[in-house]
Amino acid sequence: MAISAAGIIFSSLNNNTLSRLTADRTVAAIPFACRYRLIDFCLSNMVNANISNINIVANYNYRSLLEHIGSGKDWDLARRSGGINIISPYQTAISSSVNVFSNHMEALKNMREYIDEFKEDYVVLTDSDNVLNINLADVINSHENSGADVTFVTKAVDESYTSKTPRMLLSSTNGRITDISMGSAYNVKNNELALNIFVMKTNYLRKIISEASAHSIDSLTSMLLRNVHEENYQSYSYDGYVASVSSFLDYYKCSIELAKNNDARESLLWKKDFPIYTKVHNSYPVSHRSTARVENSLIADECVIEGTVINSVLFRGVHVGKGAVIKNSVLFHGTYIEDNAELNSIVTDKDVHVTAGVKLSGNENMPFYVQKKRKV
Repeated sequence: MAISAAGIIFSSLNNNTLSRLTADRTVAAIPFACRYRLIDFCLSNMVNANISNINIVANYNYRSLLEHIGSGKDWDLARRSGGINIISPYQTAISSSVNVFSNHMEALKNMREYIDEFKEDYVVLTDSDNVLNINLADVINSHENSGADVTFVTKAVDESYTSKTPRMLLSSTNGRITDISMGSAYNVKNNELALNIFVMKTNYLRKIISEASAHSIDSLTSMLLRNVHEENYQSYSYDGYVASVSSFLDYYKCSIELAKNNDARESLLWKKDFPIYTKVHNSYPVSHRSTARVENSLIADECVIEGTVINSVLFRGVHVGKGAVIKNSVLFHGTYIEDNAELNSIVTDKDVHVTAGVKLSGNENMPFYVQKKRKV
């Protein structure tokens, strides 16, 4: 039987912990892996599961997100029925204010009219700061077969796990979730991390929105914690690569790991049956000059490499001058590095210009960030 599911993507409910990268863009529009945006992974996971009614919740700073998505044609979502729908705060008869959403439940309450019109049996809800390539069709089938009220996609964590902000940790027995807590470090009792991908029946989502409204609860997490022992919550354990970019440091470390780790790239970017789609640019290939040296790096189209690039991620249109050395760094679109400059543990935003001979260095645990269009 064909899967009948709608999708809801929350694009910007954790801007505070990524503030350096979200000064003029939403979380979902953050560039990642040299040619993608974070939203691409959410959209591709849904499209690969034949989900064609996708609703993106946008708070603010979403101009670049709209420019990136366009009509949705690059994801085969430019359709008369369904496709991509951008939902931003708006005034209703129930809510007279037009404040930005501070959490998931506020957004869901605000978009209740849209959810009431869903014709699909199931709905998939996801944040955009956990980057993974997952078979959502299998998750939905697992949810249907288990008879769960909610299925949580989870990832097992070990003693090294930490987070900038408290995340949902849980424990399960034979797939049935028995306990949920909030924490920012490893918990031996609850050692499964919720990846903030939830599958539920559409009617169940309507039910918990109504209950939250009736009890003045403004948090989806609170609703899930409230019902964990009464409802049938199931876990779906994912064992592939996950880049959790809930902070600037996480973003940096995940980017460098992708540059160096072939297994991570295969799990995230190179699954033949589950491609990751993005906006198509008609651009020329990378130009490696005779003086270029490149090791363990991801380099996008339109880059010109005359110097040395090691363990780094370069987005479209980056120029690395002769004698320049780039190590352990992430350079956004249009960054221009003049001759003999040196960068180590640096993240440059779009259109940064580093002049000849300049040396910039951060640390793997404290990378240095250069703002958009700055000249150094």
